[in-house]
Amino acid sequence: MENNYTQKLTLDYLAEFACMNKYYLSKEFKKYTGFSPNDYLISLRINRAKQLLEGSSLPASKIAHEVGIHDINNFTNLFKKKTGMTPIQYRTTAQEISIHHYQSGTDNMV
Repeated sequence: MENNYTQKLTLDYLAEFACMNKYYLSKEFKKYTGFSPNDYLISLRINRAKQLLEGSSLPASKIAHEVGIHDINNFTNLFKKKTGMTPIQYRTTAQEISIHHYQSGTDNMV
C-alpha cells in the first residue's frame, strides 16, 4: 500500500492480491496495524498530502490528485477529519511555524 497509495486500492483488489477472503484480510490487517485497510490508505494519502503542503506551492486540488483522491471536496473533508484543519489552514500553519523556527535560529546566531 505504501508504494501504490495513489492507485485505486479497493478491499476486493487487496484481497485478490493477497489471495485471501476480503473479510479475513480486513480482520487480520486491523489486528496487525490497528487500522482498517481503508483507514490505513487514507492515512498514507493524508500524510503525503501534508508533506506536499509543507514543501511545495502546489494547489490543494493538485495535491489531492497526486495522493490519489480525485474529488477535492472529499480530500478537504478527509484532511480536516484527520488533522482538524483544512489543507490551506494546514499549509498556512506549517509556513508560520517554519518562519518562526527560521527566525529563532537566526536570532541565536547574532
